[in-house]
Amino acid sequence: MLDFDKDSQIRLLSVARDRAKGLPIEAFDERIACIMDKHPEFDPIWAQGEMMATIPQEINGQVVNPFVHTVLHVIDDKQIADESPEFGAETHRRLLQEGLDEHESLHVIISIFADLYFSSVRRGGGQFDQIEYESRLEQVSVESVD
Repeated sequence: MLDFDKDSQIRLLSVARDRAKGLPIEAFDERIACIMDKHPEFDPIWAQGEMMATIPQEINGQVVNPFVHTVLHVIDDKQIADESPEFGAETHRRLLQEGLDEHESLHVIISIFADLYFSSVRRGGGQFDQIEYESRLEQVSVESVD
């Protein structure tokens, strides 16, 4: 599993390097490579190495941290694929049925997860609130996203 740590930074940059060179990617790292494929705008940043990949940058008019964004993608992509928690996968399916595409649906779920994670776990040192996560996911819809 990826986290927001040095080992994950090294792993992401290794996958980016192997992907850019067309080298084989290990099974778990295929998930990372797939997420990287969804964000080709990050490719030049991965090539610049650790320092650039871990700082917020303006990309396509938005400020984003490529490392954090990719880790969040991998976390939520795994949650949906494993249906753990089940309500994450249910929300993803519902948003797809409502008309969002795969990537947009992931971003909606990621934004909710990130808001809770960074406000409770990272800043406050507390526990991730699964009940609040489920509640927020139940409330989200295409209309609330627009």
